[in-house]
Amino acid sequence: MHQRIQARREIIAALHERSVLATAEFYKKVGRAMPVIKFRLQVKPAGRDFFHVVDSQTGKVIGFRRDHNEACALARRLEAEKRP
Repeated sequence: MHQRIQARREIIAALHERSVLATAEFYKKVGRAMPVIKFRLQVKPAGRDFFHVVDSQTGKVIGFRRDHNEACALARRLEAEKRP
């Protein structure tokens, strides 16, 4: 991998870590627990103008759409249907 790309990835990872720590510190200051949001379904690109809706627990493709917004809407709908 090119050195600049690797350096950029390391910088982004460090910034992400700092943002996570800052968020945790904020919630600690206000005296609340940090909310945990885990989505079971994820939208992943699967080619040019094509998106899969993937179950993060099993890795199986649940559905697909040609538009990202439609794939996200499908994921939200399926997520709402699976909740107890």
